[in-house]
Order: sequence, then C-alpha cells, then structure tokens
Amino acid sequence: MKVTSIALLIATVSAFGISTIAEAAGPAASSLKSTRGMAVYSKGTEVIGTIFMNKYGYAPLTAVIDIPSNRQLTNVKVTVLGKGKDGVDISYDVAQNELLQHSGIPVFGLYADYQNNVKVDWSENGEKKSHTFQMRTGGVKFTPQANARTSQLVGEVKVKASDKFKDRLYLVDGFGDGAQRSMVSHNNPTAPGAGLWDRSPTLSMFDTNGDLRWYMDYQAFRDANHYRKTGYVMGIKQVGKDLVWGAGQAYHRMSLMGEHVYSRDLPGEYADFSHDIHHRPNGNMIIRVAKKNYVNEFGDLVTTVRDHIIEVDPNGKVVHEWDLNKILDNQRDITLKGLDMGAVCLNVDSDAAGKTADEETLRNAPYGDVPGIGAGRNWVHVNSVTYDENDDSIIISSRHQSANIKIGKDNEVKWILSARGGWKGDLAKKVLQPIDSKGRKIECTEAGMCANPDEFDFTWTQHTAYIGKNSGKRNFTLFVLDNGDGRFNEQPIMPEDKYTRGVEYIIDQKKMTVKQVWQYGKERGFEFYSPVTSITEYYPDKDSNLIASMSTGLTKGKTIGKILEFEHGKDKPAVEVWVHGMAPGAPGYRTTVVVPAFNK
Repeated sequence: MKVTSIALLIATVSAFGISTIAEAAGPAASSLKSTRGMAVYSKGTEVIGTIFMNKYGYAPLTAVIDIPSNRQLTNVKVTVLGKGKDGVDISYDVAQNELLQHSGIPVFGLYADYQNNVKVDWSENGEKKSHTFQMRTGGVKFTPQANARTSQLVGEVKVKASDKFKDRLYLVDGFGDGAQRSMVSHNNPTAPGAGLWDRSPTLSMFDTNGDLRWYMDYQAFRDANHYRKTGYVMGIKQVGKDLVWGAGQAYHRMSLMGEHVYSRDLPGEYADFSHDIHHRPNGNMIIRVAKKNYVNEFGDLVTTVRDHIIEVDPNGKVVHEWDLNKILDNQRDITLKGLDMGAVCLNVDSDAAGKTADEETLRNAPYGDVPGIGAGRNWVHVNSVTYDENDDSIIISSRHQSANIKIGKDNEVKWILSARGGWKGDLAKKVLQPIDSKGRKIECTEAGMCANPDEFDFTWTQHTAYIGKNSGKRNFTLFVLDNGDGRFNEQPIMPEDKYTRGVEYIIDQKKMTVKQVWQYGKERGFEFYSPVTSITEYYPDKDSNLIASMSTGLTKGKTIGKILEFEHGKDKPAVEVWVHGMAPGAPGYRTTVVVPAFNK
C-alpha cells in the first residue's frame, strides 16, 4: 500500500508540472515549490527564492526576496538601479539579523509604476554570486482632493546634488489628501481642544533626482472611525531602522519595510498629539501633547491646546511632565497681536489673510484650537521639542510667543531667545542678550528691531529649534527655521516683504548671550516664504544643514516644499529639490533625511 501511494503521488505531481519528490530532495528544488500551494513561480524570480512585493502591506515600494531555510547567504548587498541616465542608485548592505527578521532579503527604494532592476550580490558556499531581478510595482494609491491638480506629490530638481549628497533620500509629510475626516471627539464638547485636527497624510520619499522611491499606504493603516488610527501625522523621524511618528491620540512605530512595530495611546489625561516627538538615547520619548479636563485660571474645565510636553519610558509610562501654563506666562499676547490670522499653523483661512487680532479678541476667544490667551486656547503653540542630554533640558519652539526656550527637568526656564517685549518678572531675566561677532552688545527695541538685522535678528513664528553642530555644555548651538510671519510683532505693509530663513545661533549659557553665525533664505525673499510649517536640522553624517521651506506659495494657491541641504557653513546649497503639492491649501509639513538602515 505504501509503495502504491507514493507512486500515485509522484505521478500526480508530475502531471501538473510540479517538482517530483525525488527532485525536491535535490539542490534544484531548494525553494520547495511543491509545498507552497497556489503561489505563482517562474525561473526568473527563483534564483534565490520567491519575491514578495509589499510583504507587510504598508510600503508598496518595498519587497522581500525569500531565502529558503537550506540556503545560507552572507555578505548580501542590494542595489536598486536608478531609472534612466540621471537615475539614482539606492544601495545598502544587509546584516544577517535582517535576513532572519524578514526570512529574506529586504528590498527598499523601488520606483512606482515601473519595472525595477534590483541587483543583489551575495556569498554562498564560498562563492561570490550576483543576479539582477526585475520587480514590477503599481501606481501610487493616494486619495486626491477634489480640486487636486495631480494624484501624487511631484518632485523637481533645482540644484543637482553634488557627489557627496547624491545618495540622499528626503521623506516629506503633510500636504494631505481627500480621504474621510475623523468623527472622533473629546469627552468635553464645550472645550474640545484640537481633537478634530485630522487629515490623511501623503508620506512620500524622494531621491535627489526628484523621483519617488517610497511611500506609505496610510489608508491601509488608518481608520477614520477609530480614535487611535486617526489624527494628523506629524513629527515623523527615523529612529534606528524604524520610523516613529504621532497622530491624534496615539503615537506609532513602523519599520522602513512597513512592519508595524507598535501603536500606543497617549497616556493618562493627555490628548491631541501634534507637531513633534523626540527619541532620547535611553529609549525615552519626549512628546508634545495637550491635557484634557484641565481647570484653568478662571476655574473653567477645558482641554488645553499644544501647551504640555511629556516624557515617557520605552514602555509608554510617563516619567515627567512640563505644563507650560505653570512654567511660562499664558497671558503674554504681544506675538499673538502680530500674527497673520489667515495662516495660523495648519488652520489656513485665506479670507483672513493679512488680518490681525486685538487684545479683546484674544482674551475673549472661545475655547478650542484658536489663537487666544490662557489655558484652553492656542496661546503658546509649541511646534518643536528636543532634548539636551548635556543638562537634562528640553528646548521648545513656541510659534505664538515667537520664542525658543530652554527648560530644565526642574521645570525652571534656563533661557529665552526672543525679543524682550512682553516678558515679565523672572522670565524677563532669562531673555538672552544679542551680541555681535566681537562680543559687543547689540541694541534692539522691545519689539525686536535690532540695529543691523543682517547681523542679528530674532526668529518670528518660527518652526523647529533643534540642536546644531558642536553644541556643548556652555556654548550651545541652536538651528532654527524662522518662518518670518509677524516679524517685529506686526504685519508688513506689503505681504511680499515677508521672508523665511534658516538661522544658526551660538548661545553662551553662562553669560546669557546669543550670537547669530549663519543664515540662508532672506536673500530669496517672498519666493522662499513659508507662512507655516517647515524645518531646519543639522546632520552629522555629512556635516550638513538641512532647510525645508514647506509651504511656499500657500497664499497663492500653489504649495511647494523647497528642500535644500548645505555643507555646514557654506552659502550655496549642495542640493535643492522641490516637492509640488497636489492641491491648493494643503501645505507640506516637514522633511527628514532617511538612510536605508539594514546593515546593523
């Protein structure tokens, strides 16, 4: 009976053109096709094993080449070959633990809607081997807005990258698409905070040739009816091999290949993540949040707006809170009076462009995500937070105070980089004194007008204040994106006089002085002006300064994110790439450099 059964089985599988049992035992059948059911195979893709496109479901421009368990590959290197004569290769080594993690070779950086050529080099049985695979991808699956001009973001090269920067990959967020908005709300309908601040993202990664090389299919991840899976994706950063971001009432972690690592609710009574999340070397996260059920100075129960920062440990447990209502002055309104009410961060209202609010309006504004003073209104608008490991302090950028502020773990303000107007009491003593290159004091008015603005100027409704090059315990380097709205706490006569710049300062934390040492963007005028969003960041791997002015053209109905990277200290960009938004009124948010991290 046993002999007859085996004979029948061999005859059956041979009739369907599938490897026989005898063949499966040999090296030619190392992929074990006969055990894999209804999968489709071809000799062209079976050099190593089956190719799984978008294996994890969230990153369509990735793939995994399966490695059968009887194959031992080492020294693996992947190169996604560039498209056309100007195409950029994406090349990286793959560590053994990554091969085990994916049960195969991770392929990252494919072109969309294209027959990609992917060269894989490896060693096996003492021999060096190589093969170029072909991998077909589909089109980009965003949901365009009804008034969109295109169905995806479009890259354009303005300054061809130097050899040093040719391999850069820029991940852009923001812009938004036309998908369903969330209906999730807070439990306090009279003071809702920013709970409905929601839009589906168009997370896209571009190379220095302006080509799309990765995007997240966020609609596959998002659920407009679930509080944890809605919200405006912001603050996305690469942490090791993964991407970390926050959105709405949760924060998330996912690998570059699209593996979902975790999604965690904001702890306790905290709510409304937006803008920034910072990962410390010890694994803790610094997260910009708000607080529900907060009794403000008038005895009203409110949900606050963008005025709390928390630190959580790797398990998501809170270890510290910074309540800015208690640390700063939530009645300071000098900056709020100078804001363009048509562009308050991402609450864009073109009908209010160029208009400002008076003190009465700010003091009596309804509770919620609107400019105003006091807890429960958008009085401080923290849009970036980072951590100085030298002295256990956070550095925040407060858009609605036009101030960059350092605060210790004792919740005491260490210094304030801002014009002096409106600061009172002990906070006034923490305002830094501007100096010139020779250490001499620079005189500035209370409104922030300095004797020579080209030599020194403050930042105005800025976005991001991050640590720059060679920052130490005493001399602290701060790199800021100065949006430039409300400069000198007023609106200019001509809107076209506004400009955005990246600016680098050195702060002597002992003498309490600040010196401007580098800037770029002022010379480009209104063309480079972003009323909201944007980022600056220093990258030590290439000793470079990144400036991304992400909402240029917003007031004209055509939004372009302009991404530039400089060798540190140089005045001309080593690369400049523009990313064109899909629709009017949908600004880009930020840009971050991403490195294919598969070799550790």
